[in-house]
Amino acid sequence: MTTTAAPILRFDDVHLVFGGGLRPPVWVLRGLTLDVPAGSVMGLLGPNGAGKTTTISCMLGLLEPTTGSVHLWGQRVSSATPRHGRSCGVLLEDTRLPPFLSVHAALRATCALRGVEKVASELERVVTLAGVADLLSRRVAVLSKGQARRVGLAAALIADPPLLVLDEPSAGLDAEARVEFEELIRALRDERRTMLIASHLLGDVEASCSHIAVVVDGRVVLAGRAHELLAEARRARASDVHVDVACTAQLDAGELGYEPSRYPGLVLIRCGLPDDELFANLVSLRVVPRRVEPRASVLSLYLDATRKERPT
Repeated sequence: MTTTAAPILRFDDVHLVFGGGLRPPVWVLRGLTLDVPAGSVMGLLGPNGAGKTTTISCMLGLLEPTTGSVHLWGQRVSSATPRHGRSCGVLLEDTRLPPFLSVHAALRATCALRGVEKVASELERVVTLAGVADLLSRRVAVLSKGQARRVGLAAALIADPPLLVLDEPSAGLDAEARVEFEELIRALRDERRTMLIASHLLGDVEASCSHIAVVVDGRVVLAGRAHELLAEARRARASDVHVDVACTAQLDAGELGYEPSRYPGLVLIRCGLPDDELFANLVSLRVVPRRVEPRASVLSLYLDATRKERPT
């Protein structure tokens, strides 16, 4: 992957295997390699079980790679010497604050754990940012899923970490709560902090991420800047172009293949040409497209990557 910014986080040929001995080994990560540039918002996409949460666990020093290495700010991370400290805020899918505490008490306790000196001003900052001012007096145990995610994010933002890691950020949220949480993520993105967002839901990353990495069976199979990947995909594949059925004689003359369209009165061009060549041909044939449906999107990139032959 080509980037201009130096990586704040680097995974270098990371393998991780569970089991062995009397149990057959299970390879969770298979040579995962990825750079997360400083100031980027990296979307770590992949189906459930692809290795996304395991990747984050290695980054946090919760799991030790069998082989390979993880570096954060140029320092190697291991289970013996984790490197995140106050510099990394984390919201895992199963993040739980003490259920018997009020939200206010739980956030104050997090401030103490992270060594925050000006507690009152820091609480005011994260409470406002996460939008949880109306929840401070409630016990953590009675919060809804969406409320608990917001409170968990407020806790992750304490001490203003330059790196924020979110694992399945919208897991378990209803539609309204998911929209609210996505708006909050976009606001955090605009602060120019580095973010790593792991999800199997495209909506979590499609509108927010500057970079994308797709993980399949413990390997990164596609990675790069989102706009560059999309531009390359659009150059390499034709859009779905529908024209009037009356234009078939012109298409035949130009040797452009077509088939019936799902839209009445139209045909769908099937010729395999990139968009620039296709539209140049249509201009020369005096054919006006009636519907153009770009096929290159985060969804198409994701599907193309995950449909490739999986490693053995």
